[in-house]
Amino acid sequence: MAKMKSKTKKTLKIVGLALAGVVALGLLSFGIKAIVDYTKNDLKKVTLIYDVGNLGSDGKYVSDESTLYTKEAFLCDGLQIKLDFDNQINYQIYYYDDLDNFIESTDVLSESYSGVIHDGYARLVIIPTNDEDEKISWTERITYPNQMTVKVKKNQNIKYVTAYAKRLSCVDNVSMLRFVHGDFDINSNGSYSFISTDKYAVTSKDLLVVKGGEKITFNDISEVYGVTLFCMELTEINGNIICQKKTTMNNGVSLVLEKKTQYCLFVYQIIDETTDKLVEIPESVLSNSFDILSITVSK
Repeated sequence: MAKMKSKTKKTLKIVGLALAGVVALGLLSFGIKAIVDYTKNDLKKVTLIYDVGNLGSDGKYVSDESTLYTKEAFLCDGLQIKLDFDNQINYQIYYYDDLDNFIESTDVLSESYSGVIHDGYARLVIIPTNDEDEKISWTERITYPNQMTVKVKKNQNIKYVTAYAKRLSCVDNVSMLRFVHGDFDINSNGSYSFISTDKYAVTSKDLLVVKGGEKITFNDISEVYGVTLFCMELTEINGNIICQKKTTMNNGVSLVLEKKTQYCLFVYQIIDETTDKLVEIPESVLSNSFDILSITVSK
């Protein structure tokens, strides 16, 4: 009788564990479904029309019978591109601002892509990888695009401002800032402007949206260079973006923004610590600027 009770308890325990496993799997499935549903709700599929042709290094149309391109640009905030497993294509992304001025392009891509916020519009070029006659047929106009799925955020919230003869996107996260070679400095007549130089890097494509009274903290995290940051505080007056203050920031310095400040623009320079001299910023450093410096915004 005792053996029977023991066996019954063991059976009940196994059944209980099995039911717990089913419940756990159900909860896990629910969690996965919730994540998938959130992604589906946050993004929308974009149906694009492709023509035979290509885009050049300047972002303009180039005659090419072996590739496909999207003649019409599309809003691209949150751009995601997923390739079919058995695809036979590569592709390239070309970015444009809201005035259809070409900004930049990616390298030729062979894998799926997930992009951060970018200037407002994009065009795609599809490059077949196994097309023997190197000529796009009518059926291939359909079959090649069908090997990729293109999605963007449902809400396209990119804002632009024009400042100092440039069109800049407004971002609310420091990590979205893009540094390029150049400087933003005062001229002999007292006005500011963007200038070309390889000895400085400037966020001449983006403005960081801030509020007056917030604190900007800079840290030099480079093990090779000495980094100095320059913070420009900008505000809008009568429809014009004006630089009201420029602050030089060394490692560990914090800056409380002026009450009227609406945007910040940043410039940095690097010094070779072995020679203590200002040096040109290498492309490898420029493209990974946040590996040598840290900018934080706090209240």
